[in-house]
Amino acid sequence: MTRFDRLPPELRGWLQRAMLSWSVKSAERIWAKAMRQHRGNVQAALIELDRLERAHMNRDIERIWGPDHPGLVDACGLQRAA
Repeated sequence: MTRFDRLPPELRGWLQRAMLSWSVKSAERIWAKAMRQHRGNVQAALIELDRLERAHMNRDIERIWGPDHPGLVDACGLQRAA
């Protein structure tokens, strides 16, 4: 819990709203990468984390339930055509 408490408040908030269960270690890693990628822009980093989480979910949905599952969305957040 102490390690979680030391996370940036924006990342803690994102983790509380996340759909997947992220470890603190994974969250720290993706946060650092997103912050570097977006040159410290917190809002852009949070958008990148949302994009990354959705990509993980799409990969798992397709692997488990197949490419026609209605939960799959494209990069724009639109449901894929069946």
